[in-house]
Amino acid sequence: MSSMRLGTFLRAVDRAWPRPAVVCLLLSFAATSWWLWASVQESRQTHTWGFLEPLAAILGGLGAFLLAMVLVCRRIRSAADDADSYGLARGLATGYYFNFLRPLVCALRDLNHPVHQQIRQAGAGEVAGVVVGIPREPEDFDAERQEALLKDVVKRGGHPFDCRGIRIAVAGRTRALTAWLAVSRETGRAVVLDIPSTLAVIPDFARFVAGRDGEGAESGDEHVEEARKRLVAWAERDRFHGILEEFEGVVTRAGAAETRPWAATSLVHVVPLPRMHRRMDELAGH
Repeated sequence: MSSMRLGTFLRAVDRAWPRPAVVCLLLSFAATSWWLWASVQESRQTHTWGFLEPLAAILGGLGAFLLAMVLVCRRIRSAADDADSYGLARGLATGYYFNFLRPLVCALRDLNHPVHQQIRQAGAGEVAGVVVGIPREPEDFDAERQEALLKDVVKRGGHPFDCRGIRIAVAGRTRALTAWLAVSRETGRAVVLDIPSTLAVIPDFARFVAGRDGEGAESGDEHVEEARKRLVAWAERDRFHGILEEFEGVVTRAGAAETRPWAATSLVHVVPLPRMHRRMDELAGH
């Protein structure tokens, strides 16, 4: 779990606690704290030790809470540790790079490639870059949601874009790549948009890893199981994002020698999905 962000882990732990239970726990601590304060005030006047009872109650409750937190955190962290052993994110990121991003950028760099005819037909003068958006929630990893998410990204932008799908033929492949082309009505600059559909496998992987711990299913603790699944999904998403931001390192590890004009790093921008529209505006020159 060394590569996992602390915020990701804390969000997963938060999922493990049912909201009604949290409210009851807070009310219990508040009532016991009030009892302790009142007992301390009374003890000052009567010179007795009456505050020890509420103090023991609040310390006992706090100890039980901390013990439960330790046990829950261990079970949740074990899911991330199990996921680490598979190296899923690294494989997905490397495959996405070589199977999609690199051929896409090579086509954009080749002025004789047929994709440029589609770009000109869309009214674009040039392609300013490729923006890859990484969704935040596992529900948005579904490939069927990609089009709706991209439409929402374009709508949230501060400037108008005309969008259309483009197909990129790749030598030696029977299936063409597909991507979205967003053309700024104001500047005529285009941005290629994509949300990695390969992320769709992560929720299934998270369920598989979370299911390896049978304690939650047997005890009926569905909240901990949900937290384990969320943690794996979020952690794999963060790793995927980080690896894509280290393209040059991925290329080096894979043993590929790419010259700078053909390297995807010179065109690609990997950002969280909520910031995708801002990067679009920047590249379009708004």
